Amino acid sequence: MVRGTTKRLTAAAMLLSILAISGTLSAQPADGNTVLGPGLYVFQTRIDHATCGDADRTGEVTSYYAAVDGIPYAREMRMTLINSRFWPVWTLTVTPSNVVIGDGQQAEVTGPNRGTSHFEVSYANGRFTGRGQREYGRVVDGNAVRCRVSYEALLLRIDR
Repeated sequence: MVRGTTKRLTAAAMLLSILAISGTLSAQPADGNTVLGPGLYVFQTRIDHATCGDADRTGEVTSYYAAVDGIPYAREMRMTLINSRFWPVWTLTVTPSNVVIGDGQQAEVTGPNRGTSHFEVSYANGRFTGRGQREYGRVVDGNAVRCRVSYEALLLRIDR
C-alpha cells in the first residue's frame, strides 16, 4: 500500500462506523419527537423579500451543510451550519405537532446590531419545508437601520 492510504482508509472506516451507529441510536424516539434526529442535513434558503437591498437575490437558493447534534429524537437539539460564516449555530426545537423551529444569532457581531434568524419547517415527503426570516443591523446612507430578509426554508437529511 502507498504510505498514508492506510490512514485514509481507517478514517473512512471510522466515519462509516459513526454514521452506522448514529442511524442505530436515532431509531427510537426519546420523548415524542418522531421526525428529527441527529445526523447530517442540507439546509437551503431561497430569499423572496429583503428590505435593505443587500440580500435581494430573489430566487437564488443557498445551500449549507448542517450537522444536527443532540439526544436522538429529543425536543431540543443543536444545528451547526458548517459553511455559514454569519449564521453558524442554531437551536432547534421540535413542537408536539412535529414542527421544527430554528433560532440562530449572527456570528461575529455583538450589541444592538447583532442579527437574529428564525425558521419554522414541517415534515412531509422525507423533508422539512417552511419559511424563515432574519434581521440584522446595518448602516444605510449613514443611518443605522434594521434589515429584514424573508426566505423559503428546506431541511433535508443526507446521511441515510
